[in-house]
Amino acid sequence: MLSNALIIDDDLDVQLLGKMLLRQRGYNVQTASSFGELARQPSLLNTELILLDLGLGEFTGLDILDYLDDLRLNASILLISSCSKETAADVIAIGEAKGLRMLGFIPKNRLLTDLKTFLEPLKNALKAPTQEELASAIRSKQFFLMYQPKQDLKQRQVIGVEALVRWQDPERGLLSPDSFIPLAEQSGLMVPLTWLVLELALAQQAKWQARGWSLNVAINIPAAFIQSEGMLEAFDRLTQHHGALLSNITLELTESVGVECLGYACHVLKALQQRGCQLSLDDFGTGYSSLSQLHRLPFNELKIDRSFVSSIDQDKDALAITASIIDLGKRLGLKIVAEGIETMAQHTLLVEAGCTVGQGHYFARPLTAADFDAWFSEYLPTAPTPQQQSMLSCCKAF
Repeated sequence: MLSNALIIDDDLDVQLLGKMLLRQRGYNVQTASSFGELARQPSLLNTELILLDLGLGEFTGLDILDYLDDLRLNASILLISSCSKETAADVIAIGEAKGLRMLGFIPKNRLLTDLKTFLEPLKNALKAPTQEELASAIRSKQFFLMYQPKQDLKQRQVIGVEALVRWQDPERGLLSPDSFIPLAEQSGLMVPLTWLVLELALAQQAKWQARGWSLNVAINIPAAFIQSEGMLEAFDRLTQHHGALLSNITLELTESVGVECLGYACHVLKALQQRGCQLSLDDFGTGYSSLSQLHRLPFNELKIDRSFVSSIDQDKDALAITASIIDLGKRLGLKIVAEGIETMAQHTLLVEAGCTVGQGHYFARPLTAADFDAWFSEYLPTAPTPQQQSMLSCCKAF
């Protein structure tokens, strides 16, 4: 049974009732009444289950979800509120789009009768997945992709998306990458998982091409994938099968790629470039090997980590570092992408510093393929003209 639970609600009656019900089921329960209380006591979030109210005064439950997303929290979240079912459904969808584990919704007036229904399955559902379960999930393709739009910061034009993997486990529900990527890395399953992600992304790109949408699709690629035997041959077979437009594929690699086998990694990456793929150095500035990788491996794009971007409108040092990265990338002839843009102020500062492309909640949250189709259809004032399609094809971002 889970041991820790947190109730985030400023209603004392709900706190007391929730404590009683959760303690009866073996939970160690703590409470918080506001966003500020969480910020002052971050240890409260070392928990497996959160009961979250939507109405918390100045900072709402949606603000809490943003905060939990920033912390990459893996706790399961159960909404308790007096809001309508429609509002709750919208909030749950927002949480799921972030990759959070949203269990569902209980109206406050039904807390006593409904809580058991939600808690009963948790014992098995929230156990950490095993290597065998992850391997089985990859074989049975329990994964899907969400897509976060990327914009040309000056033109305000959507030019691509980043593909973000999620695991829809039949027992646990929706699992975010933080709950399975470390296991995949430790157990040698990153390579088969990456092949599955590539297959899903290329299939989706083909659907967008059929609609006349020439969008660049960025896909995260780990070092183990680059170093795997026969990767280039298998990549050719997969891309040919889907009729992939490789000039609209960006492969994002973290700084650690190729550290152990730099020469071989350079050979493989150059071969991918020759096929038309764009190569992006992701999370730049967060690892010790940034400059070495940038100097020795053939990248087209430099991606500034969100840890810098998220505070450039409040921290002059973060702004100075970000501006320096942008200047470095421009001097090397690289496209610069900023991730994690949350505010208009951050967007303005990045444009002034010369950053070309950005992504983040300020533009759009990660969307399912269906939601992206609806969003992008509304985004385009009319069906793309041949001139627009040509312009989109020439802009390579994700």
